[in-house]
Amino acid sequence: MPGSPSGSPPPPAAGAGAGYRPRPASNPLKEIVEDAQEELFRVWDDRFHELYGPFPSRVKALLARFLECGDFHYGFARLRCVNPHCTKKDERIVAFSCRARGLCPSCGQRRAIEWAQRMVEEVLPLVPYRQLVFTIPIALRKRFLFDRSLYGDLCRAAYASTRDFMRERAPLLARSAKAVPAMVVSPQSFGDLLVPHSHAHAAVSLGLFRKDGVYFPLEDLDFSGLEEVFRERFFQGLLRRKKILPETVGKFKSWDHSGFHVGWRERKIEAEDRRNLESLLSYMERPAVSLRRLRYLDDGMVHYQGTRFHPRLGIDHQLLTPLEFLALLIPHVALTYEVTIRSYGALSTTFRRYAGWIQNPPVPRPPPEATPIAAIADPDPAPPPRPMLPEAQEAEEADSPFLRKRRRSWAKLISKVWLEDPSLCRSCLKPMKIIAVIAREQEDVIERVLRHLHLWDPPWKRPRKVRGPPPSKRDGSAISPQETRQGGDTFEAIDPGIDDELYAIDPVPPDDDETPA
Repeated sequence: MPGSPSGSPPPPAAGAGAGYRPRPASNPLKEIVEDAQEELFRVWDDRFHELYGPFPSRVKALLARFLECGDFHYGFARLRCVNPHCTKKDERIVAFSCRARGLCPSCGQRRAIEWAQRMVEEVLPLVPYRQLVFTIPIALRKRFLFDRSLYGDLCRAAYASTRDFMRERAPLLARSAKAVPAMVVSPQSFGDLLVPHSHAHAAVSLGLFRKDGVYFPLEDLDFSGLEEVFRERFFQGLLRRKKILPETVGKFKSWDHSGFHVGWRERKIEAEDRRNLESLLSYMERPAVSLRRLRYLDDGMVHYQGTRFHPRLGIDHQLLTPLEFLALLIPHVALTYEVTIRSYGALSTTFRRYAGWIQNPPVPRPPPEATPIAAIADPDPAPPPRPMLPEAQEAEEADSPFLRKRRRSWAKLISKVWLEDPSLCRSCLKPMKIIAVIAREQEDVIERVLRHLHLWDPPWKRPRKVRGPPPSKRDGSAISPQETRQGGDTFEAIDPGIDDELYAIDPVPPDDDETPA
């Protein structure tokens, strides 16, 4: 099997780009998980349950998969050029991915790129958009650690309040037709420093859509009054589900500053600026940890650099022990079947099917706009075509261009980032074929192949880097999970504990696995 001694692709020709390089099998986050996970399992109930909620049992399996992500020693796929006219017959191996959401930075970033690219190219109509950020008071955020289903309530409140707010300021024709915006909402549980921070990012169209796809633009809309509408909707949802006491709602409403906030001045995206829109969507679904800001120091501490100064914590970085850092990360790991992206209004499947957007997405050209003249001439527009029966719909969509475009592979995503398609032969530039998939159970085959490529370096035989024990405070006691260390001084870095009985009346579930998503 051809391959360089180092196992990496040959250097690019002069003037060429850097090309695709397989990510390293190890990184600082994997080293932190290896060093701290066993202790974390033992001490979670005693040290972290009150701060971050119950430990989900599925996280143990996700951590194990993450440690094997991108490592050839746990299995790989073999690709070979089958072009009969190729002289070199290029061949390469590709390691498996863990696909752990909220945990693996590499898989998380790839997932974000894939989702953002699909939404921009095949789903989102060609209209202007506005970024919205919905924030709730600090006193209500801790409850999200114990009940992840509250993120669904947060997203529904964000959409319903935005829809009602825009309808009130839309033309009469849009209100009478019950037009809706195109809105995608992505809840996030973490802040810049990984501190629990329940909020939601959204991209909403600056206009409303009628059921037949007609568009009512509202490009100069001022969203400054949306905060009050969002607060009322959010409280209504919690009261309906009996997640909060009516007296507590009255206390929040009596505050001079409610703690709710809707940020809307950050970014407005024009209809033709699809690249900026894709960047926004990727940011909304970004992984919790950035490896570029993470360092595992020789003294046994973990340094995580923020992108801005945190006004409430008074710091721009975290300096924690591996155990404390991993405990901060666990609440942000998405569990199996947990919904992290929600599409509402004109982006819902029902609306898109009724408007015919599944077969013909409104991406190449803007949707038709409603004008006062057209409204007067034809006040009762013709109803859209009746939706087809499910059987006929499935038959027509079975091999539609839309579904073919949705079948994206890792090769296209890597090509987007590295400007080189790893599934193409480097000699003839023709697609290579997967000739074998080597599973981790085939240990003897994996060893023979990797030894042939001079890549055999199993992680269980690699020498571990020697690090000193995490430092303690001046009085000799250990640094608590509510503190960080800077120059020998300690200060509060995590939200203080809040009495759950004051803000919620539902019992704490024994395990997140039993909590409905």
